[in-house]
Amino acid sequence: MPWYQRLWEFVSGFFYENWQRILIFALVLVVGFIVVKIIIAFSGKVMKKSKLNNAAGDFLLSVIKALLYIVYIIALLSLLGVPTTSLVALLSVFALAISLAMQNTISNLASGVVIIATKPFEEGDYVDIGDNSGSVQHISIFSTRLVTPDNKIIVIPNSTVASSDIVNYSTQPTRRLDLTLSVSYGTDVEKVKSVVSEVIARHEEIFTDPAPMIRLAEHGANSLNFTLRVWVKNSDYWNVNFDLKEEILKAFESADIEIPFNQLDVHVLKSE
Repeated sequence: MPWYQRLWEFVSGFFYENWQRILIFALVLVVGFIVVKIIIAFSGKVMKKSKLNNAAGDFLLSVIKALLYIVYIIALLSLLGVPTTSLVALLSVFALAISLAMQNTISNLASGVVIIATKPFEEGDYVDIGDNSGSVQHISIFSTRLVTPDNKIIVIPNSTVASSDIVNYSTQPTRRLDLTLSVSYGTDVEKVKSVVSEVIARHEEIFTDPAPMIRLAEHGANSLNFTLRVWVKNSDYWNVNFDLKEEILKAFESADIEIPFNQLDVHVLKSE
């Protein structure tokens, strides 16, 4: 019997004996592949419509793809009669080893998901994160990038961000500006209030409601310390801050209000 005839008998006999299994395998192969593609496409649309940033959306979509294809391949191998218990155990051990070797990365990843979900800040916000201050330039799944006022880039791991105190100056449209003004002892308190009020009145950026406040706050070691509080728009904060400091200094000089220096009394003992 020619070899091709023997081959045909073997193939035809195999298909005859296993046609049900082969049919199920073919259905799972085709239908499973289509289902995986539909789920991935649907997940992609959900990510785009959600408020997650691009980095988080792409990462989560990659995780979904990987999990779906793993389940798909294991199902096909199971239909072929391949023992999948050992394969699943091997994948579990491999995943455990990877997680132990990448603890810091996984910590940053988990923190990044929390940050993106809770949104304590967004790109463009001016924030304090621990001892670092700056505008949020980019939020990725692993780190957050700040730009300082002097144009330095600070990259902070998300695990550090999540464990730090965060102050967001941009969430509210208005912001209170607090200044401490020091004058010499003997200065007329009402005169200081009047001079500062005149400076404030020249600034249209300063809100009248809530009304500005200038009060004597402390009797310092060398000075009377006043607290000035005014409300401004977030966008006007720094300009008003610098302008008030300059103009109040000039106004004090014009009104002969003395700004004190630190003093140190030295007592000299004369030996007889």
